[in-house]
Amino acid sequence: MAREVTLVDAGLGNVSSVERALIQVGGAVRVTQDPDQVARARLVVLPGQNAFGLATQAVVDGAMGAALRMVIERGDPFLGICLGMQLLFDGSDENGGQEGLHVLPGRCRRFPDGMLVPAEPRARERLRPIDPQLYRPRPPAPPPERLDEEDERRFAADLLDDDPLARHTDLGAETTISSEEAAANNGAPEGSEFAPAPEPDVTPVLGTSTAVELEPEPAPPPPAPENLEDLPPLQRRIKVPHTGWNDVEPTGDHYYFLHSYYVEAARSEDVMWMSTYGGIRFPAAVRRENVMGCQFHPEKSQRAGLKFLRAFLLGGWG
Repeated sequence: MAREVTLVDAGLGNVSSVERALIQVGGAVRVTQDPDQVARARLVVLPGQNAFGLATQAVVDGAMGAALRMVIERGDPFLGICLGMQLLFDGSDENGGQEGLHVLPGRCRRFPDGMLVPAEPRARERLRPIDPQLYRPRPPAPPPERLDEEDERRFAADLLDDDPLARHTDLGAETTISSEEAAANNGAPEGSEFAPAPEPDVTPVLGTSTAVELEPEPAPPPPAPENLEDLPPLQRRIKVPHTGWNDVEPTGDHYYFLHSYYVEAARSEDVMWMSTYGGIRFPAAVRRENVMGCQFHPEKSQRAGLKFLRAFLLGGWG
């Protein structure tokens, strides 16, 4: 025979998928938004997603919050899912601080941004085929060889002989200039359109400096390690919110999570299962007497989630 269960639609979302999962495990589900029906229910499930805010405050301060407390205080089975579990605690830091139902002591904290975790082992293995010598910087190129004085004079003379400006035509008359004049006028007769402009006056002004500041040479790169095992451990940055499958201790099963805030329980005896994200261990499921909560979404956790919901309907703890 199906077990009758009241599914609370408190405007927090995530109702239809939970209803289908409860029906699949043998629940006779009644969805309601009426606080009076919730107060008379003998087995209650409060699902939720999104965030603490105006909607949750209306639940906590209104008739629905009073009905939920009545069920819990009477000793009837109660399950809060995701945001529904967080509402069982004193409050959350979300949106400047919000109040909860104060059923369990503790508060919800946000996962910090920029969390780093060790990279997967295969990430290191991808580097093994690479020759460590490729990480070494290339040696600097040797300076160019300088010419001696005799070679420099010969090279300059060859340039003047081949310079087309050394021969200037004016009105059909060919004028030849000396190599000294060509060198002084950059190869053009003085006063012609090819003659260089006079050099500007660069006489330094008293109290000023004409020195040119050179940029410092960049520091040489650190030497590469002899082998890749000497490199620091590879790490990867993880995102917030925590989205996806994660293992739960001590069950060894994987469940689906979707949350940016986690519960920091004040009493360790209220914590049933744990999980870890970004080095932070947080309660994946809590319990006290007739009250139970799970941070994961059992309706999205396939076989493990259905087993969890079935155990709750039968009065167990998973």
